[in-house]
Amino acid sequence: MGKKKAAKKQKVVSAEGWKTKKKCCRSNPRCKKCPVVYSRLVKAGAFEGDAAELKKQLKLARRW
Repeated sequence: MGKKKAAKKQKVVSAEGWKTKKKCCRSNPRCKKCPVVYSRLVKAGAFEGDAAELKKQLKLARRW
């Protein structure tokens, strides 16, 4: 038969494992490793929530 899908688990995300580049490339949209995106996520408090909230905040932070 088919495989059962596991229930979605909420992952807690921390800023400790986030690596950034040294310099911003200023592309549109900004890359995920951009230091500007990281600082916007920290300001928005995206790392205090779960992974779903981080995904929404990341989308906003990458906007030009």
